[in-house]
Parts: sequence; structure tokens; C-alpha cells
Amino acid sequence: MLLTTLLFPATLPPLWRILAPALLAGALAGCVSDTIPISMDEPQRVELPGTMPMLEPGTALEREHQRLIHSFGGEYRAPRLQALLSEIANRLRLVSDRPNETYRVTILNSPSVNAFALPNGYVYVTRGLLALANDTAEAASVIAHEIAHVTGRHAMERAELESRSVLVSRVHQEVLANPGASRLMRDQSRVALANFSRQQEMDADELGVRAIAKAGYEAHGAVRFLVALDRTSRMRNSVDDPNVTEKNDILATHPTTPERLEKAIAVARQFGAPGVGEANRMQWLQAINGIAYGEDVNQGLIRGQSFLHPRLRFTFDAPEGFTLENSPHAVLGVSPGGNEALRLDSSRGEPERSLTALLALNPIEGIAITDLNETTIGNLPGALGLARGPDWTFRVVLIRMGEIVFRFIFAAQNFSAEADQRFLAVARSFRELSEDEVKRLRGQRIGLVMARAGDRPEDLVVSHMANVAQGLERFYVLNGLTPDDMLVPGQHYKIITGG
Repeated sequence: MLLTTLLFPATLPPLWRILAPALLAGALAGCVSDTIPISMDEPQRVELPGTMPMLEPGTALEREHQRLIHSFGGEYRAPRLQALLSEIANRLRLVSDRPNETYRVTILNSPSVNAFALPNGYVYVTRGLLALANDTAEAASVIAHEIAHVTGRHAMERAELESRSVLVSRVHQEVLANPGASRLMRDQSRVALANFSRQQEMDADELGVRAIAKAGYEAHGAVRFLVALDRTSRMRNSVDDPNVTEKNDILATHPTTPERLEKAIAVARQFGAPGVGEANRMQWLQAINGIAYGEDVNQGLIRGQSFLHPRLRFTFDAPEGFTLENSPHAVLGVSPGGNEALRLDSSRGEPERSLTALLALNPIEGIAITDLNETTIGNLPGALGLARGPDWTFRVVLIRMGEIVFRFIFAAQNFSAEADQRFLAVARSFRELSEDEVKRLRGQRIGLVMARAGDRPEDLVVSHMANVAQGLERFYVLNGLTPDDMLVPGQHYKIITGG
């Protein structure tokens, strides 16, 4: 959660928008999914002058760039990794149809598995995605896929189709706001865009495999990375439902991973067998050694039902059963049935204004906050209020800690005294972290360990990842291994350190 520098907004979007992840505009192309993401020629050695991608201030692309950076935790600084990604992108552009155009790769500070591209050559990859790659060929396949979206004008073509079909997000909002809106229009536009997006992904996969092969990388690196995406998806799904299997949903914007794998394998075989071409494992592992894994400790950590923020020095406990999510704008939580939810955000409040005055100035969805009362949360000043809507009731709590005012918004469809006591217990669990607690909170990072003769994956997990949830499964996925694979003595493997 990032601290905002503005006062709380006067209104908030409806609950489904409060809890929903940020949507990106149609100018964005790429793998926008956490669960379903994405004869050998020597690389061309002639250095051609490149035209650097530009972002003109005030343009739609510049706004999209800023929104994207903000939505995914900001830029992640890793100089060695950044230099290697830039080198890979440069090799790929030299064998592209437009070698005079260059690409700027930005690492996003997000644990999600995602990659995007803007039409002007800006390519974005999350550190969560990069952690899955195990060599330069796999990393090159990601960048080549996104470059293919750019050179194929996929974002522009999608935007043109959206303008003819009515923007999916706009239609969805209109349907929510107006139950009488045409369901036929909504379904037709969604299906058309989904079919178009799936074909774009298949095209980008094929072009990406061909590009990395032409640039001298191992074509089968793309296949290995698609397998890693698939296994990551299955591991995450198994946490919620062990029976979840991937389905070919007609509205899915990406083809199913088996479909993408089949196509990628067929194209890769045209360039030789696995092992033909560059796939520098150690160079890649050294580049990602030490990068953050999972949540960024500077933006707060979720530990079971607790949220802890070392930088802002606070913690609170969510109700039992609530699922917590930390976004750049707020901490969000939802009950198992979805009929209760919470949000915590913060602002630098005006010190001369009372907390009850701040509550009165910030209605929820235009609903005035009443029943205003000053209180104390621990040893911190606080204020309580209620906003009663036709469908949801909101309990709002403000807590002042130094110059920062924290705001809890608790929402319930069936508001009751019992629910209110549950909400107030969460607010009262809010407290400052001590110096010792802050020092003990460490984020997780990618580390390297060299296997010795006789080592098994289980041994490395017990020695180095004992406190990591699903440690053995994560070790397998991070290193592209299966339970049947043997460790190679003298070879380095990724582990998760800290926490």
C-alpha cells in the first residue's frame, strides 16, 4: 500500500470497483493474466542506429505509461538485470522487420506474473514473471512475444475493433448501471474482442519463437517458459481449489496453455532440437540473484490474517476467513461469501481539521456519513461514522498516527450489530509497530544455491526454504523441474530467502 499525498476523495466507486483490480486501457497489448499469462541463423551483427521510443508529455500513451507504472508498484531497480534485458531487446530488434526501432524494457515492482507492451515500443515485465525464467532464451521469449505485439500493431488493431464494437469496459459499466441495457450488444462485443485477442496471442507466440531463433537464442526456450507459466497457474489454482483445471473459455483473451504449447513446439522444431542455440543459464541466474520475490516489504506484507507495513510502521488483523490483497492504492479484504469487505487507505490529513470533520467531508458514494463519534484506537486518536446505502452499509473509521490519517471502510450487505462489532475489532487491532518488529520484518528474495552430490530438492528446501509456503512446489516451479528430475551436482538453483 502506498501513501497518497492527497486528501481522501469525496466519493468512492461502487463496492465492486473498490475491490476490483485496476483495468488498463485498450492501448495496452500483451499477456494480461496472472494465471494464463504466455536452420539456425546467427544474430545479425551489423549495428543499426535505433530510434528510441518516446513518450510525449500529456499524450494518451504517456498517461497510460504513468497509470501502468503506478498500478504495478512502480519501477523496480535492478541494474544488472536491466542491462541484460536491454541487451536481449537490442538483439531481437536487429532481426525484426523494423531494426531501426528500439525498445525500452521496464521492470515493474510487482509479484504478479505479467508482461505488456505499448505501441511506441515500451515493454513492461513484472519481477514476478522474470523470477520464473531460468536462462536467457526463456527471458528472450517473453520480450520477443511483446515486441511481436508492437510490430504486429496488435494494440492499435484491438483499439480499432473496440471502437467499432463499443469498449468492453464501458459496456460492462453501462450494463451494471442500467439493467435494461442490451445484453446482446455486450456479449457480441466481448466475444469478438476475445476471439481477436486469442488470435493475437497465438500470432505473437509464433513470431516470438521465430525471433529468438533468428537472434541466436534457443527456440525451445519459449516452450520451457510456457510450461513454467502453466505450472505456476496450476500451483496457484490448487491453493483455492485442487480440482480446478484450465478451461477453454470462449471469453478468455488468451488461448489455453496446452494450445499455445502445441503451436510453440511446432514452430521451435523448425529451428532444431532442444539445446540448439544460446540459453545462458548462469548469466541469467546471476542477473536475477537478489531480486525481490513476492510482496515488496516497503509496500507492506500480508502474513495470514495480518497486514504489516514496516515503512509506515503499522499493523492490523483482518477478520478470520477474509482474503487480503495489497494494491498500490489500498489494502483490500473480502469475506468468503463476498457479502462483507474492507478497505484501508491513507492520506496526509490536515492537522488543524478534526477527524470527525474529515469524515463529514468525505461521503461514501455520495452517502453522507452520520453517527459521528470521536474515539481512541489504542493510544491513537480516532473517529467513527456510518454511511447507510440502499444495498450496503459502510462503517468508516479514521485513525491519526503522526501526520498520516488512516481510513478503514467496512462494508456489509446485511449490516448488523454483530457485523459492526467484527469491524470495530479490526479497527481496534490497528497499532504501531515497535522498532524490534520493524527490524524483524524482511521481504523475500531470490537466492542461489549450488547442489552437491546426493542433494535432492527436498534437502535444499529443508535447508534454505523451510519457512516458505508450498516450498517444494515453488522450488520445482522456479527451477523448471518436476519431481522426477534429479539435481545436477555443481549446478546452481534458485531458492527463496528471507521472509
